[in-house]
Amino acid sequence: MLGDTKRLRGLIIERSQRLREGEVLPVVSVTNHNGIQLASETFSRQVYSRELINYKIIKPGWYAFNPSRVNVGSLARNDLGYDVCASPMYTVFECISPELDADYLNAFLTSSRFTERVAANLQGSVRDALSFDALQTFPIHLPPIYEQRAVAEVLSKVEGTITKTESLITALIDAKHATMREILTRGIRREKAQMKPLPARWVLGRVAEGVTHIPSDWELVTLTKVAKLESGHTPDRKEPTYWDGNIPWISLQDANALTKVTISESAETIGPLGLANSSARMLPSGTVVLQRTANVGLASVMGREMCTSQHFANWICGNKLDPYYLQQVFRHMSREWGRLVAGSVLPDIYMGTFKALQILLPPLEEQKIIGEVGVAFDLRIEEERGTLAALKDNRAALAQELLSGRISLPDSVIARHRDKAEQAA
Repeated sequence: MLGDTKRLRGLIIERSQRLREGEVLPVVSVTNHNGIQLASETFSRQVYSRELINYKIIKPGWYAFNPSRVNVGSLARNDLGYDVCASPMYTVFECISPELDADYLNAFLTSSRFTERVAANLQGSVRDALSFDALQTFPIHLPPIYEQRAVAEVLSKVEGTITKTESLITALIDAKHATMREILTRGIRREKAQMKPLPARWVLGRVAEGVTHIPSDWELVTLTKVAKLESGHTPDRKEPTYWDGNIPWISLQDANALTKVTISESAETIGPLGLANSSARMLPSGTVVLQRTANVGLASVMGREMCTSQHFANWICGNKLDPYYLQQVFRHMSREWGRLVAGSVLPDIYMGTFKALQILLPPLEEQKIIGEVGVAFDLRIEEERGTLAALKDNRAALAQELLSGRISLPDSVIARHRDKAEQAA
C-alpha cells in the first residue's frame, strides 16, 4: 500500500462551539458500544442540566469523546444527521484535511489499532485521561485518498454484516422469549388445551406473572420432589495434588460455557485426591447445572460426568422430569432470579431457597417437546453468536492490516474509487 504515516495534528481540529442562552438542541451522550446516542434513550431519567447554556454543539460528522473515559472506547462520530449537543466535559473535534477521508478516519478511530494507542498513551497517567493535544500526536497511515475510501468501504460492509447479525440474534431471542412464555404456561396445545385453575399458590419459581390457569393434565410441584438437589465444593487450593487431574470441575470461570445447551469441558479440572478429600461429588450426565452466584440463572445440561464448585445448584432429574425442559424453565426465569437477588451486594441465592422452588410439570412427552423447541432456539442463537464472534475477529484483524498499510486491497476493489477521484479532478 502506498502512502505515508502522519500525525493527526493538522488533520483534525478541536471545536468548542457552544449553545447560547435560549438555544435548544437534543442532548446526547457517547456510549461504549452504540456511539453517540440521545440521552433520553440512554438513561431512564434526566441526568443532564436543564439549562443547556455552554453545552457543546456536535454537528453531523464531528466527533466527541469524554477525555476521562476514552480508555474504554467512548469516542464516536455524530452520524445522526442533525446538530446535537453534549456536556461541556466532552472534547469535540472535526476532520479538516483533504488528505484524510472522513470514513477512513472513522475506521481508524473505531479500530483496535486506535484503542491500543490510547492504552499506551494512558499508561502511567495519573488522571487516566486523554487530552486533545495527546490525541493529535497519534500516527495514522495515509495512502492515497481513493485507497482510503476503498478501505473504508470494505470495512463498512463488514460492519454492516456484523450489525445485521446482531439484529438477527436480538430477533431470535425475542421470538424465543415470546414462544417459550406461551408453551411453558399453556403447553404445546395452547388454546386447544383444557385448562384448570392453578391448584396451589405459586410462591417461588414463576416463569411468568399472572398465571391463574394451567392445562388440566399439568401439575404444580416442588422441584425437589422430581429432581435431586446437589451442591458442589472447592478442593483445597493449597494442595497441588488435588488439581489438574482428569475430572472436569465447573466453576465461575465457565460462565460462557454455561450459555451453551450442554457443557462437557471446564476451565479447571481436579484429580481423584481432590474429589476424595472434598465435598465435591461426581454428577451424572444429564444433570442440570444452575449458577446461583454472580451470573445467577445460567443453566446448562452436563454432557458427561462432572462435578462443580459450591457456586452451583445441580439437579439430577428423576423419571418424571426431562432435563432439557428444566433447563428451559430455568432460562425463562430471569425475572424470578432478579427478584431473589434484589438488594444483595453480591448476587447470591442460598441453597435453602431452592428447596422451596416450584415448577409446572407437564406430562413427560410434552416436556420433551417443549424442551426441544427451546433447545432449537438456543442452538440457532449459539450458531449466530459464533458467526458474530468470527466476524468481529475478522473485522478487527482486517482493519489492523489495512489501516497499518501492511496489506493492500486488490486493485480491482480500489479501481472504482481511483476512477471517481480522477473524474472529479
